[in-house]
Amino acid sequence: MLREVGISIVFKSNIHQKFAVIDQKIVWYGSINLLSFGSAEESIMRLENLNIANELIKSVEK
Repeated sequence: MLREVGISIVFKSNIHQKFAVIDQKIVWYGSINLLSFGSAEESIMRLENLNIANELIKSVEK
């Protein structure tokens, strides 16, 4: 369903990063698994930063 509405999803093995980049500038980054439910001890932060967003996008394109 996500791909049908134009959302790109990248799954990589052997990494533990959990983040979402929205509109190539808004970053949600943290320990919460974005596609499921997490525990109360997990956290996530929202940043609006083009440089951080670009670095994270590059990290999954390798």
